[in-house]
Amino acid sequence: MSDLALKAEHLKLARLLGCPQQAVAGLDGLDVAALRRLRGACTSMLFDGDRGSLQRIVSVARLMPAAVNALIAEKALGPVLGSRVAGMLPPKDAVEIARRVPLDFNVEVTLLLDPRSAAPMLRVMPLDLVVAVTKEMVKRREYIVMARFVDALTDEQIRACMAAMDDEAMLQSGFFVESPQRLEEVVELMSDERMRAVVGQAARPDRDLGGPVMALMSGVGPRLQRRMIEAALLHPDAHVGEHLVATARQHDLTPMLQARAPELSEPAARRLAALTA
Repeated sequence: MSDLALKAEHLKLARLLGCPQQAVAGLDGLDVAALRRLRGACTSMLFDGDRGSLQRIVSVARLMPAAVNALIAEKALGPVLGSRVAGMLPPKDAVEIARRVPLDFNVEVTLLLDPRSAAPMLRVMPLDLVVAVTKEMVKRREYIVMARFVDALTDEQIRACMAAMDDEAMLQSGFFVESPQRLEEVVELMSDERMRAVVGQAARPDRDLGGPVMALMSGVGPRLQRRMIEAALLHPDAHVGEHLVATARQHDLTPMLQARAPELSEPAARRLAALTA
């Protein structure tokens, strides 16, 4: 799935730098590992340059009441500085501020958070606030940002967010998740019905989503691959299975489908054999 992984890396780098994907087109010669190293270096450059100055703000904030800090964050710091300070505060202090600022401000801060320092804060964030921010992210189609924090959230938070996300958002966010272990855990949380709906996105005539479906499938282990392949091949919409096989051919992933064939139910195995003949 090297071409799909490269596409994801180009999109993630462009999102980090706040530029169109075309602006990083000159990096086509780099492989996935090199692009990830470059993104890591850019992350360090963007977030680590002025930590000394920000630490002084954090030190003062720790002496102030949460209500005053919330007012300062919203009216004086703004989302950019607010996001930098949030990742440096003790998690409970950051949560108390988040409770007191408007939802739109929390969304803007989340978009700008340093993913390396966000986990302790996000794990203690109230569930209702996490879900509210997720809903706004879905409206804005901020799939890369949503995927960035999958590792940081608890299973309880993930379940609540999944319930708040539509099927396309689930698929698109999964396309950008980096940790194979966490991706496996998240896909495992899907019911058979939800998995059917997510893989069914591949056949939407208005969207080119076959690639994300294959990327999601390639990112999990054999058991979940079997579940996803069966969900597509036995989908009530026959076009879903057809799109799955066509997209696999396009990205040289037909061997992955065939490797799971002995594990499929008889109807799914027959369907796969007919489509790959």
